[in-house]
Amino acid sequence: MGNAKHRRLAAAGAIAVSALTALAGCGGGSQKNADSAGAGAKGGTLYLVNSSAMTHLDPQRIYPNRTMAFSSRTFIRTLTTFAPGTADLVADAATDTGKASDGAKTWTFTLRDGVKWQDGKAVTCEDFKYGISRTFATDTITAGPLFAIAYLDIPSKPDGSSQYEGPYKKTGQELYDKAVQCTDAKTIVFHTKHPVADLNNVLALPGYGAVRQDKDTGAKFDFTLFSDGPYMLEGTWNPQTGGTLVRNPNWDPSTDSVRKALPDKIVVEQGVNAQTVSQRMVSDGGNDKYAYTNTRLDPSVIPQVLSNPALKKRSVNDVGGFVDYLSVNVKHIPDLKVRQALALATDKTTYRVAMGGDTYGEYATTIMSKTIAGWKNFNVLKAPPEGDLARAKALLQEAGAPQPYPITYGYQQSPVQDKVAAALQASWEKAGFKVTLKPMGDNYYDVLANPTQNPDVAWVSWVADWPSGSTDIPALFDSRVNISKNNLGNDFSELADPELNANIDKAWAIADKAEQDKAWGDLDEQVVKTGAVIPLVYQKYFYMQGSGVKGMKHFFGGFPDIAEVSVR
Repeated sequence: MGNAKHRRLAAAGAIAVSALTALAGCGGGSQKNADSAGAGAKGGTLYLVNSSAMTHLDPQRIYPNRTMAFSSRTFIRTLTTFAPGTADLVADAATDTGKASDGAKTWTFTLRDGVKWQDGKAVTCEDFKYGISRTFATDTITAGPLFAIAYLDIPSKPDGSSQYEGPYKKTGQELYDKAVQCTDAKTIVFHTKHPVADLNNVLALPGYGAVRQDKDTGAKFDFTLFSDGPYMLEGTWNPQTGGTLVRNPNWDPSTDSVRKALPDKIVVEQGVNAQTVSQRMVSDGGNDKYAYTNTRLDPSVIPQVLSNPALKKRSVNDVGGFVDYLSVNVKHIPDLKVRQALALATDKTTYRVAMGGDTYGEYATTIMSKTIAGWKNFNVLKAPPEGDLARAKALLQEAGAPQPYPITYGYQQSPVQDKVAAALQASWEKAGFKVTLKPMGDNYYDVLANPTQNPDVAWVSWVADWPSGSTDIPALFDSRVNISKNNLGNDFSELADPELNANIDKAWAIADKAEQDKAWGDLDEQVVKTGAVIPLVYQKYFYMQGSGVKGMKHFFGGFPDIAEVSVR
């Protein structure tokens, strides 16, 4: 479980870190300023211009949110999905959002009639069952979400891995067949280890899409894009530079209430310098008039965009799903008063300036994002964004801690993160801490997860996979699924709190999603009270689109949603 969860954080963290250099300035537009009014006419070509390449397009290997946003609107259908531009769960390939029974330990879905593959064959229950089974082949299907392994009622081995090893080895196949059942060609039933009140949300991820067994080529399947959505691949996909999607003639719009699929063609150009992407969006020339991007605006163009009403109208700057926070190792800093002093000495205003100003984000007081169900508005220490040095100094004195109190601060090195580290160091040392900076490289999250190398305090950025605290609190702070002898999973604070773990179990046992959402919000507050985390900022996204793009909305998490986009 630790490695599975750590792999998930590495993906989220990589997205966040890559975005650090992409924001600066102050002020900004809002989602209402982007041209998102009603869908337009059918036809034309939509262009996606990106700096980052989509690392995987195999449904079970898709995890970064920007790739999930693209694939789930073009070539992958799931049992459920989210309505365009919202966190509202709706039916997709299924007839409804699922029926829970047995206290939310059993979920049943019925497939719609008329959902077909690009070759005209019907998408069946077995296709979904087979696709999801590929998640368990962890030696072949790497980098994808592993919630199926965590949730489905399949026994684990002593090392925590599943007794089912996927459809290639077929070891434990009978266990999987008991947990995921096709009672007929259109009915799929899931059985989970414990109540999962939001399993229907989990199943909206592309990782739980269908794959037809006769088309599966294992690791080589990655960029095949065998489609059951409105678009299909024309020719081949180049993992570095992209490819072209055209209409899937066997997609029936009457079976799909979500995707309008208005453009005739989608051309993806990736691997473009981030600054060049922003300059092209501003210039709005040639085909870029019909382009969008999920590369955040570069600092070099932000002042120009904010000062020009026409450019600002084509931009969007709104709160997404990422939350930046500091992980404080409770074994290294065992005194709660010292941890509270550190939190009070943290100047979030200088942090945000270093990260790019108010276009980068809003001040955070919680680990859960404001954008997800169950978010609870609290400020445990009642501290202002600039901190409270007087109270910080007083708490250090009360703790009887040696001063200056020595701490190490770990971060993934970049020009922006160097500025962040210097800003945090300055505010902490004013309160009586002595800070040693520990810049790290691309193996950053591996170092954080290593209990022999983990620093006292570390920078982390996290995004939930669907709008529920169930992808925040247990994933980050349940020591039983994170901490092992040689790995901390995502629990970089080493917060092995029996009371918290017991309350997580109580939350899992709640079958009503609304009640469970509230429980996650309460647990968020419980975590922050331990001083194991210091929330910093709710990240905002800042994108531009071409003047000929109409109907753009944005997914939960902040990435462009092209379900209703047209070009004009």
